[in-house]
Amino acid sequence: MIRLSQMILVATALALSLTTAEAQDTTSILRKTQIEKGVSHRSKYGFQMVSGFTRRGEMSQRFEIRHGDCGRSSGWDDCNTDRARIERKERPKNAFSKPGQGIWYGYSMYIPSDFVSLGRGNTSLSQAKVEGDLMPLWQMTFNDRPYLLYSDGQSCSLGSLSRWRGQWNDITIYAHYGEGGQQVYFQLFRNGALICERKTPLMHRSLWGKRHKIGMKYGIYNSFVSRYLAANATKPVNLSSYTQNQSSGTTSKSPAQSPFKIDWGVELPTHVIFYDEMLAGSRREDVDVRMREAASLPPVD
Repeated sequence: MIRLSQMILVATALALSLTTAEAQDTTSILRKTQIEKGVSHRSKYGFQMVSGFTRRGEMSQRFEIRHGDCGRSSGWDDCNTDRARIERKERPKNAFSKPGQGIWYGYSMYIPSDFVSLGRGNTSLSQAKVEGDLMPLWQMTFNDRPYLLYSDGQSCSLGSLSRWRGQWNDITIYAHYGEGGQQVYFQLFRNGALICERKTPLMHRSLWGKRHKIGMKYGIYNSFVSRYLAANATKPVNLSSYTQNQSSGTTSKSPAQSPFKIDWGVELPTHVIFYDEMLAGSRREDVDVRMREAASLPPVD
């Protein structure tokens, strides 16, 4: 099987109007990400570069996931852990998300107006993880009540889902992956407004004093999907609940471990998400979509 994680999709070169120093300090995320196929699926519709619908420029990234779109990789099985996904991931890890350092991510995301929440299930649209640790350091989740979740279980409300659907949302994130000594470790801006901030380390204490590989991911990642299926089932189903222990010390439970082997009489709604202008850098002004637009810098991807 050909792994999508072996396929690199190269983005347009950085704007020539940037100075040499600025260009060296800013990375197109497209250049450092690959499709995570091992735990995804092999459909052609899963990921596409498309034209005609963008935040800026000529091309955007379109992700689509349907009922049953799950897969396996070495050491992990989405199909047998109540999950499904199609994501791009930072490769190699630490390409721009470096332990002990701060990084700015900037991009635009479009959630269609007909996006259906999975209720008590989760749809993650961006996250950063330490290799080998189950819980993301931070994760943006969109369900009935969208929220940002940290690895220690703390969270931040992202407002109502209706505020996010049917428009391009310009997202700027600052994340510092150090163990101490900083005033701010995380900030999330939506359309220029600060909506989440954290002043304690993202790296929880069980990770301190170790060498880490950190990777940012984006796309569509659905977890504990059997919660939605059980709540909307039209057929009687014999269930054996699934329990998963999180690194934060909490426990997550759902109705079924392998939901796609069960005939619920209903399927998961199809999700389509668009991303554009993916950048990472050491300065906000180099990656923030609105700041770049105001400075008349050309599109990136």
